[in-house]
Amino acid sequence: IRLSSVGILDVLTYEQGHTDQASLMAQYQQEDLSALGRLILCLACNSLMAVQNLQGAMEVLQTHYTGDLKNIVAYLLSSQMGRSINNVMPMIGARFFSQIDALNSQLDLAEVELMKELQNGRLFRLLCKLGVVNERPELNLIPSWSETGDRYLLKLFRDYLFHQVTEDGMPWLSVSHIVHCLNQLDAGSPDKVCMVSRDEQAVLIVSYQDLKHCFESTFQEVMSGALVGQATASTRPEIVDSELSILPPS
Repeated sequence: IRLSSVGILDVLTYEQGHTDQASLMAQYQQEDLSALGRLILCLACNSLMAVQNLQGAMEVLQTHYTGDLKNIVAYLLSSQMGRSINNVMPMIGARFFSQIDALNSQLDLAEVELMKELQNGRLFRLLCKLGVVNERPELNLIPSWSETGDRYLLKLFRDYLFHQVTEDGMPWLSVSHIVHCLNQLDAGSPDKVCMVSRDEQAVLIVSYQDLKHCFESTFQEVMSGALVGQATASTRPEIVDSELSILPPS
């Protein structure tokens, strides 16, 4: 159970002219403990009317719940002065360990899911940048821009990444292969990769480190062209930053 908006009533009903704030705070704390006891009792009995019949409600607690819960509610609803939340904690101390263990497990699960999303976002940006460069019809009025220089290496890497085939020419699909190669490219690994052109007339062996350099310089070239295009035609949306954010039309 998570409680929100705690203390709002105290702020709204604050008595600024009251001189003895310490005694007033102690009184409010006693009222809060009683309210907590009533809340636990209503939740345990699944009825708001439980506080109208304390004896019957306590019998329900004794029948369906542990003695610790009954003792906590009895302590919170007692009329004795000097009650403190510090006296309540030892009554449920043995259950702290299971709660802490559950919280740690939940935290571990959240961290794992966060790391998955982080990895997915990183690989997605790589694929977006690779898609921006590959098969681009022209850049700076050069029709064969994507087929020459560093762009040709990236085109071969795209085929190596997605268009693998088996010995008999059938498509070979492996997500682990794609993820592994993208991670190698992102890290700039010194490992080398052998890439073959589609007509099998060219075989290039290049390291992921060199591929990453070609990849980054080529994408920067596209970005520069996008900035020039935006300056001359401000109504056209363009990709302008390394995170592939899209600027809305001006």
